[in-house]
Amino acid sequence: MSAGPPAPPTTVNENSAVYYSGQYWNELPQVVAYMSEAFTGDPTKWWVDDFKERFCPEPLRRGLVLNCGNGWVERELVDKKILGAVTAFDYSWDLLGKAARDRGARAIHYVRADANTVALAPDCLDAVFNVAALHHVQYLDRLCRMLCEALKPSGVLVSFDYIGPHRNQYSRRHWRRVVRVNRRLPPAVRKRPLRRPHLPTMLRTDPTEAIHSEQILTVVTRYFDVFERHDTGGGIAYELLTHNPGVHALGPEAADPYIREVLDWDRHHTARREVPPLFSYFLARPRKTVLQDAMRLRAFRDEEDRREARARGRGGVYSFADGLTMLRHRLKLRLRRAVLGRCLGRRG
Repeated sequence: MSAGPPAPPTTVNENSAVYYSGQYWNELPQVVAYMSEAFTGDPTKWWVDDFKERFCPEPLRRGLVLNCGNGWVERELVDKKILGAVTAFDYSWDLLGKAARDRGARAIHYVRADANTVALAPDCLDAVFNVAALHHVQYLDRLCRMLCEALKPSGVLVSFDYIGPHRNQYSRRHWRRVVRVNRRLPPAVRKRPLRRPHLPTMLRTDPTEAIHSEQILTVVTRYFDVFERHDTGGGIAYELLTHNPGVHALGPEAADPYIREVLDWDRHHTARREVPPLFSYFLARPRKTVLQDAMRLRAFRDEEDRREARARGRGGVYSFADGLTMLRHRLKLRLRRAVLGRCLGRRG
């Protein structure tokens, strides 16, 4: 594994402190059961155990874990005898250091790499695991093509990821439903403050967060045949149960009726297609034939390069609407500075 050919500057997050902080919805056992039922049909069986049971009577010889963070994914895969040996990469030296310290005697090899430029040898992997990694990748087409090349023809891509609106920029229709469900909850477990994700803050704290999340399945299916896909909700529950001090302070048992109420609303609005599913678990095989279509590959590459060039000219945003949001934000900041300057001038 090595860096690829020279490329334009890529979007990476230099601040690893934003990861593994806060209280997320999937720390609640009710949410794990809700997602498990969608993924495996059994609320007591998580997707990892289901994959092990159906596809790994013996450990797969060699696997890759994308954007491995602190290493918990590959440790679990080795401990459960899903993988015999693993290569895992991440951009953050801090997170790689922690992962290496916690590796123990497991057959895990760590490499520092940028997912946007990483290079992999062809036909060398039995499995690739994407656990909430692809939604941080800027050059999604390039990486998916690389993974298609790197997997053996019999290899498998195992993916569990956020596939919702990019940078969590939910539609107004979607957000109205989140607000309504929040208002139905007792004050003690109501999420406060409930704020629609603020694009300027997201770009400042982690510009990779959900950068092309809504395109993951579209791009993956260019290079892979998805033979199993299980979506779950989250359109309501993810926002209301994540970073909700009231729910997490009560604990899963005391907050159980309220958690279940939120999950019921999540199921209801997702089934009616009033909010999109935010998470998906899917399995896919590489479609090697697409790698022979040079014209098609060039078109995909050029499309991605043009998109990223436009975004660089817009300060890292991809749509006209997001550009307007950032423009309004900059104008507000200038106005505040001007007002502050006048006030200080009067005092002087």
